Amino acid sequence: MLVWALVASLVGTYYYISYNDLFQKTRKPIIHVNLAFNYANGTVQWFNQTEARSGDTLLDVTMKLAEVNYTTQGGLFVTSINKVNNAGMKGWTWWTWLDMVGWELKLFPSDKYILGDNETSCWYYADASTWPPSPPS
Repeated sequence: MLVWALVASLVGTYYYISYNDLFQKTRKPIIHVNLAFNYANGTVQWFNQTEARSGDTLLDVTMKLAEVNYTTQGGLFVTSINKVNNAGMKGWTWWTWLDMVGWELKLFPSDKYILGDNETSCWYYADASTWPPSPPS
């Protein structure tokens, strides 16, 4: 019985935290986000204070700002941004900025990640021959 109560408490806590995070991100009807495209060749395009709808995913906002191609085999996977295609071990990764940490690589599908107000994210064309790839510079 004790194990069952512990498992139920942990599951309940997980769902409470997940719901609370989603609620905080979707409180406002219109949010503003910062999004960069780092081509790893010295070119970085920033779209600061981009207006988005509450509940928009990273992919939603990316597709408003850039030409995006992707595949859905085994989950959504971005294959090209602004005609820069994944090639060999180089491809598009996405990162979020955390004030206390810096750039954090996300391994979560971009079509499932809901952006929050004033959040900063970056699509980075990274060399994945060593894992994890180096963060955007």
